[in-house]
Amino acid sequence: MNGVQALKAAIDASHAWYAGTTGGLSADVVNHLPPGTSHPIGEQIAHTLQSEDYIIASMLQGQPSIWERDGWGARTSMPNVVRQDFETARNFKGDVAALDPYRAAVYAQTEAYFAVLSDAELDRELDLQPPLGKTSVGGVLCMLLIGNNFAHTGEISALKGIQEQRGYPF
Repeated sequence: MNGVQALKAAIDASHAWYAGTTGGLSADVVNHLPPGTSHPIGEQIAHTLQSEDYIIASMLQGQPSIWERDGWGARTSMPNVVRQDFETARNFKGDVAALDPYRAAVYAQTEAYFAVLSDAELDRELDLQPPLGKTSVGGVLCMLLIGNNFAHTGEISALKGIQEQRGYPF
């Protein structure tokens, strides 16, 4: 297995865990404002999808994100929460079922990116400015994309748990 294949297996696993954890959620569960400083599940869902879109399209390919390019904000009446402030994140409300077609588009974009990704490209250095600094494409995929997907899926699972819902699907 080469580097691209290993990263592809990890992104596929992150997508499977996400789908299993977020499937079938009611609007009440998704928009519940948890105690403390946590963000609602809906915000976590939007952030996870918008982050993958931004990382693949903008950060790695230098293109506008699908969210921006195809007007998903207007189509869903939801904000872009990739770099949200605390109040926007805490007060997020939305119909995350409306994000299903966006999720499909983001995942298709990721599939297309991986279909042409080479091991040599994984070593290409990017300057992401502070606080991230210089890192490789492989580092972005590993730390930012796959790490973000699994981290937020874990948060969603925990937020389901405090609402007496089953967290992970397994």
